[in-house]
Amino acid sequence: MSATAVEHDEEALWDLERLRRARGLGDWMFEQFAGRVGARVAEVGAGIGTFSERLLGTGVDHLLLVEPEPACAAVLEGRLGDDPRVAVVREELPDAPTLTAGEGTFDLVVCQNVLEHLPDHRAAMDAMARALRPGGRLVLLVPAHPRLFGSLDRRYGHCRRYTRELVRDLVAGARLELSDLYSFNLLGVPGWWLTGKRSEPSISPRALRVYELLLKLWRPIERRVRPPAGLSLVAHARRPDAAQPAI
Repeated sequence: MSATAVEHDEEALWDLERLRRARGLGDWMFEQFAGRVGARVAEVGAGIGTFSERLLGTGVDHLLLVEPEPACAAVLEGRLGDDPRVAVVREELPDAPTLTAGEGTFDLVVCQNVLEHLPDHRAAMDAMARALRPGGRLVLLVPAHPRLFGSLDRRYGHCRRYTRELVRDLVAGARLELSDLYSFNLLGVPGWWLTGKRSEPSISPRALRVYELLLKLWRPIERRVRPPAGLSLVAHARRPDAAQPAI
């Protein structure tokens, strides 16, 4: 591995560790799908287990963690590898053999802040849709609003930010039924926009602490009144039930 690659991995781990400590944001993101967790769950882009640990706390029987970054996968294996319910695989969509092998068996697939990194996000959506059992659900969180795309997106390796129309198109193309689509985290927009204007952007620990304090006030408001815009879009989609045989 080159020195540049090592530096990138260390930087990515540091960012994920800081975000993992943002408990308010993590709980709020988990809230978006906590009521839809079933027995068999796949988390695509599991990172260092920020949401994996929460998923295990719901009592899942099997949790497949798909994570292509070696440094992140190593952390997952160290933290959760001894749990018999957990399988950590170092694979990347759309060609994730373990996810393909479980085709048609998962109750829930969670994909947060992943699609924006993938050049072929349509093939990735197809792979996740095929993994679901009939009636199974996909929860998708992606960065919103192309006009917000800036240096912070480039630093994190984003290929794009999403519109509602693009998300609808991706869901329909994967032959899933869209049950809900809404903006999420309006509070995060000003900080992201301002940070993205810097020549060397990064989310500082101090900025996260301020955000966490403000979130205590903001979260109940956004829970009651969905704003028309936000830093992200959340989509809930469902694989149609199998067609009933003709009598």
